[in-house]
Amino acid sequence: MTPSRPDRYPFYLSYARSAPLGADAPEDGDHTVGDLFHRLSNEVRDIVGDDRSADVGYFDDTSRPSENWKADVSEVLRRADVFVALYSPRYFIRSVPLRERAAYLHELSGREQALRLLPVLWVPWEAWNHQEEHAASLTLGAGIKEYKANGLRALCRLAAYESQYSEVLRRLARRIVDIAGAAGPRPSTPVVIDDVEVPESSFSGMRLTVVVLAPSDPPSRWRPFGNRLRLPPAELAAIHGERLGMVPRVADAQIEFGPLAEGAVLVLVDPRIAESPQGRTTLDSVAARLPDWAVVVVVADGEDPRYRKRAHELSRIVNDKLGGTQRQVRRILDADQLGKRMPTVVDDTRKVYLSTAPVFLPKGALPRLPRIADDHGPAHEEDIDG
Repeated sequence: MTPSRPDRYPFYLSYARSAPLGADAPEDGDHTVGDLFHRLSNEVRDIVGDDRSADVGYFDDTSRPSENWKADVSEVLRRADVFVALYSPRYFIRSVPLRERAAYLHELSGREQALRLLPVLWVPWEAWNHQEEHAASLTLGAGIKEYKANGLRALCRLAAYESQYSEVLRRLARRIVDIAGAAGPRPSTPVVIDDVEVPESSFSGMRLTVVVLAPSDPPSRWRPFGNRLRLPPAELAAIHGERLGMVPRVADAQIEFGPLAEGAVLVLVDPRIAESPQGRTTLDSVAARLPDWAVVVVVADGEDPRYRKRAHELSRIVNDKLGGTQRQVRRILDADQLGKRMPTVVDDTRKVYLSTAPVFLPKGALPRLPRIADDHGPAHEEDIDG
């Protein structure tokens, strides 16, 4: 039986993490967040006078992922008075926290958004990146130079900063209580994190495009092994991409998936797509757009008699169209093997991109580079291409 939830949570704690891969998968969370959550909850209880068993906050603990974690998070977001965001470099790579934030702020007025969003500098990053969030997160630690220099995570982990950590925690708890009291309950508009689009400009990091070629609708939800694999291959690849610091997007040939020269590219192919003339035309169309660094993986159920009957023929067609002298087409024909090998496949995709893709100067770079003066005269300028 699922325990009943309180009507209101004074705060929801959002932090950098990826979607859970399952109970047996390695965690992607931060144990320090749990320590912060429990201590912050006690601070809030002390202020409002609740007993220690009362739920005053919520965070999604990746060490105990639920089967319906998206529904659980969406429901709690609807009941939370304040959204506490632990900003860090990884926060702006992970789709889960950015979707949480977008879902929570969805359909709130600009005033309510500014009131209910409480940013915290968890781990510092470059001040020129996400400047608005960086400036907002510094407010909480005004006058505490250790907070600005190191972030709250370091203060939490290092005993030398205990007094500064305690002071920031007291401020955070007081602001949660004050905001919850001033704003009242959050408007009870249903919030579903999967229904919210996050602009690409919200993310930072290397792009990973996962292109799915499969005769299913939609291709992105293609499940070659049925329920033997907990997640569709494309979603599995995207999660592992996030865990490696990349910003994934899943696309298929039925939609406009944009340029493929902006980051790493992984192509997942159901070989059955080669059975029809339309599917072979799709393969040709995608092949013409693949950069040299794209990694292609055929995924099929090796136990399916329909596939085994035509495996050699279909593999030859896919190899001819998507392979070549520079690109080897890999095959994974078992559900367990796909789960075990996907982290390596995604990491290889990243490495191939880094070693093969061209390097471009950033916008605004000087067209000429200075040359150091020698003993024979003044310094000259030298063309980059020269």
